[in-house]
Amino acid sequence: MTMTVSKVLGRSRGFVARSIWVVVAIVLVQLSASVAFYSAIDRQTLREDHARRIAEMLVVGQRVARLAQADFDKVMTSHYLEAKVVVLPPEWPPITRVQMAEANAIADYVRHWEPDLAQRSMRLWSETRPAGGRDLVGVMGLEDGRWLTFRSRNFPRPWPIALRAVATTLVFSLACLALGAYALRQLGEPLRRLTEASRQVGAAPPSPVVVEGPNDIVELGRAFNDMQRRIAGLIEDQARAMEALSHDLRTPLARLSLAADYIEPDDIKALVADNVGELDAMLKSLSDWLRAQHSASTAEVVDLPALIQGVMVRWPDAVRYEGAKSLEVTTHRGPLEQALIRLIDNAVRFGGKAKVRLVAEGLEGPVIEVLDHGPGLTADAMARIYEPFFRGDAARARDTGGFGLGIPTAERLIKRFGGRLVIGNREGGGVSAQVWPPMAV
Repeated sequence: MTMTVSKVLGRSRGFVARSIWVVVAIVLVQLSASVAFYSAIDRQTLREDHARRIAEMLVVGQRVARLAQADFDKVMTSHYLEAKVVVLPPEWPPITRVQMAEANAIADYVRHWEPDLAQRSMRLWSETRPAGGRDLVGVMGLEDGRWLTFRSRNFPRPWPIALRAVATTLVFSLACLALGAYALRQLGEPLRRLTEASRQVGAAPPSPVVVEGPNDIVELGRAFNDMQRRIAGLIEDQARAMEALSHDLRTPLARLSLAADYIEPDDIKALVADNVGELDAMLKSLSDWLRAQHSASTAEVVDLPALIQGVMVRWPDAVRYEGAKSLEVTTHRGPLEQALIRLIDNAVRFGGKAKVRLVAEGLEGPVIEVLDHGPGLTADAMARIYEPFFRGDAARARDTGGFGLGIPTAERLIKRFGGRLVIGNREGGGVSAQVWPPMAV
């Protein structure tokens, strides 16, 4: 049960975990109050029980002593109680303040149970036996001037009874805590689903979240699904508008390209043609990046080595493959292929050559690694590598072309269908791009 509570409290900053901590605090306060209550009740009960026993013995002892019974000791002594009449009172040993308070409390109960003893001189104290345990010892003055001494053996301590009550309360409290933790965890499950779905808004196709539980959480789930649809619609409308705009801009660019053939001299003609070509390539990259935001795909069985080698034919002398000869998975062929084209193009563009490695048995499934031998990226460039239109200083310093949309487009294509892309510097130089293909569920 302790392990279960520990797992539930694993995320101590979560709403459910904090609620469980509140329940734990309440249980601890209740348990502490119960311990104090049981201890007080137990102590009082034992005092009253012991006082009743002694009071009865003292009353009977007085009456027997009046009869001048020769065998007083035999008549009054039992297994748990020893009594005798003496001429001189025994010496009172030194006792602590706590022991004195406890003895006085029992003496008060004795007088309460037998009012006839209220006028008698009485003194109680406790003694520890060499063999262990405690005896309650006392002395009371009789009418004829003698003293009645008694010893109550094995004076019980209050804690054994209290401990049983505390143990029962503790078991019950832990059971309630486990049930409360389980109930809170079940109530928090819809919130965790909403949290996970919120991370995917804008990065993956909208997927309605099924929310069950209290009415407030169900209403929250419905509001979230409505918000998700509106956001997805806004993003798609914006992307389609920008895509249409980039498409329409190609018409005047096509006219400029045709008009460039009639421009003289040749250097101006080449300048215009180059700029028109660059603008056309930029618009195509922008269109591909925008289209990746709302692209659709159906999962199918794909042989990853065949797919990778089909992409590599675009750079026959610059890219080599390393890995399994055959590995079939169910994934989204189109997005994965387009993402690999951009990653390999980026590696060849900035590293001269590249290597594509397929790790078939990674911890999270198969991994495709695109490795180059370029200069690597600075910490600032690595932090902004997924930003659209961002190009590192090394890319700007070299005539490598590109518009800073290759990696952002690849990331959109991979993440949209549930895959993952991680870019990092390699030891010894160069950049590695690790792709976990989007796997169909």
